[in-house]
Amino acid sequence: MPEAGAECDVGSALFGKHVSLVYDADEEFRDLLTGLAARAVAAGHRVVILLDEDSADLGRTLAASLPDAAPGQFTALRYSPRTGQTGAATFGEGLFGVQELLAAFTRLRDEAFAAGYSGFSLAVQMRWTQRAGFTTTDLLAYETRANRFFGDPRVTGLCLYDRRHFAKELLARIGAVHPGPLLRFTLGGWGAHLRLTGQLDASNVGSLPSILDLVAESDSVVLLDASELEFVDAAGAGTIVRFAASRPHRHTVVRCARGVRQALQLVGAEAVPSLVLRDRVAGV
Repeated sequence: MPEAGAECDVGSALFGKHVSLVYDADEEFRDLLTGLAARAVAAGHRVVILLDEDSADLGRTLAASLPDAAPGQFTALRYSPRTGQTGAATFGEGLFGVQELLAAFTRLRDEAFAAGYSGFSLAVQMRWTQRAGFTTTDLLAYETRANRFFGDPRVTGLCLYDRRHFAKELLARIGAVHPGPLLRFTLGGWGAHLRLTGQLDASNVGSLPSILDLVAESDSVVLLDASELEFVDAAGAGTIVRFAASRPHRHTVVRCARGVRQALQLVGAEAVPSLVLRDRVAGV
């Protein structure tokens, strides 16, 4: 998980990714959200920001900072456990857990694409989950299951955690679920198709098991397209090889360039019959 200030340019470089950022100052948090919203609006995305119960003023500040947003293009919602509220754009009324949260994401995404937006950008101030009674297990389940939702390259997700309210150990475990800004994954294509692009190294390799879990239960061949993976370290290569070995009765086909192939071979790819290495195919 990037440290506060380490990845503050939340513009086009993060589009299509599921990224977690930690902050420890209200001004930094405001600047992160303002940067994301401005760039997403300029790119033609529908933008939704879920805020904590106490962030009404921030919602108004963000809306005022987007004079070029089309009607309905930007929405800021505040968490509220109370039903029957009027005059406020809220979410979370009544019982609201992981399943309801992801269902709400899906509905907002589908509405955005039905309205003709080119992308959907979502930012969540995760402080509200503590008020809603999310446990550590709930948060980790949410982050893991959200990877599937954010596997759509048209969808951007930014989860913002306040270091002043979340334990260091929990933030480290949450960070391990996120691929971070250097690695992108996309679900789609024939069968179980997972595409990895960018770099797979010590900063994000902890997220790889949860990403591979998205296709682990497939009864068909898994295609892992690493054609655009620029770098993989030994830990990442080992994780891929172990994944293939865990599915001995179904092939895992890895399409990759020579450097990635060599890394996989060095950690034992040739000893796994279910792992098939294929050359990168340009333009596929």
